[in-house]
Amino acid sequence: SMLLRDGGATLLVTAGAYSLVRAFDALTERRLVQQSLSRKVVHVLSGVFFMASWPLFSNSTSARFFAAVVPFLNCVRLLTYGLGFYSDEALVKSVTREGKREELLRGPLYYVIVLLIIVLVFWRDSPIGIVSLSMMSGGDGFADIVGRRFGSLKLPFNKKKSWVGSAAMFISGFLLSALYGSCGALPLS
Repeated sequence: SMLLRDGGATLLVTAGAYSLVRAFDALTERRLVQQSLSRKVVHVLSGVFFMASWPLFSNSTSARFFAAVVPFLNCVRLLTYGLGFYSDEALVKSVTREGKREELLRGPLYYVIVLLIIVLVFWRDSPIGIVSLSMMSGGDGFADIVGRRFGSLKLPFNKKKSWVGSAAMFISGFLLSALYGSCGALPLS
């Protein structure tokens, strides 16, 4: 049944999302991956894997709500740790810039809120959602990774950003959008 399929997909994707972050928590804690790189790799992979999981869900009208459970639970998790109800130093180190729990309430929380809104509003019905998530996860993530490494030539209107990082954002976001939208990786209903 569709209900069983969507429930199973929700459990599988939730476990996968949690495992991805925990894996990078462990890598960061063991100093095998730099905190700044861990943060951006989690940023890229969580959005990419989330979109890649959409075909696991049925074509039912309720499927988007099952998929929305994943970013919703991540919102709850970030709020719980960001507000200090519980402590998780490994999580803080792997997804924040400066290693402060309050940072969970900014970028990481905004990210999962955008995932939640896109899945509820656009789901597989519109390429707008695919392009938005591709730019946010792949584009923004690669812009930071490539820009920090090769971005010596800064933009004239924002000295914190580089031409190379901006090009990386556009190219990776475009390629990810094309992969998911055009190659049939996501069945647009």
